[in-house]
Amino acid sequence: MSKKPARNAKQQKPAASPRPRAKLDEFDRKILRALIDNARASNVQIADKVGLSEAPCSRRIRRLEEDGVIERYSAQLNADAVGIGFVAFVTLVLDYVTASTAERFYEEIRAIPEVVSCYIVSGSYDAILHVCAADSRAYSEIVFNRLRRIPGVKDVRSSFVMRAIKEGAPVPLVEGL
Repeated sequence: MSKKPARNAKQQKPAASPRPRAKLDEFDRKILRALIDNARASNVQIADKVGLSEAPCSRRIRRLEEDGVIERYSAQLNADAVGIGFVAFVTLVLDYVTASTAERFYEEIRAIPEVVSCYIVSGSYDAILHVCAADSRAYSEIVFNRLRRIPGVKDVRSSFVMRAIKEGAPVPLVEGL
């Protein structure tokens, strides 16, 4: 019987005590919506859009960052424009897992830049990866020279993206929280 890693919702960092859910008022929600629409908007633009003066708006944004509500700001790149011609979703089955092999797995996955997302999941496999590569040859190198060599990886299966219908959407801002 295989041991599976603990299922944390967030595997990018070592397990820590979960953050309490942030208390968001209507101004916080308006600020978050404004940042979702345009993360490059200036503080003045955001303040105008949400109906606050600049200083309180800035303090609220800083608090949302410090509280972990806003984790980071990033640019979404056009895959074709930067030479990504091959995208796959990969499922992995792990043979055996101990605390040390789980941590080694996390470190190995984080060290592969072409793995843009990795989730530890329940079900018939243990992890789902979103992998971007220049072409099928580069993808093959990732699978055979990186993924299959990670200790404890038993099975690797790939589904290749033929067409993207929706991708990169922000986490939804659920009402009523």
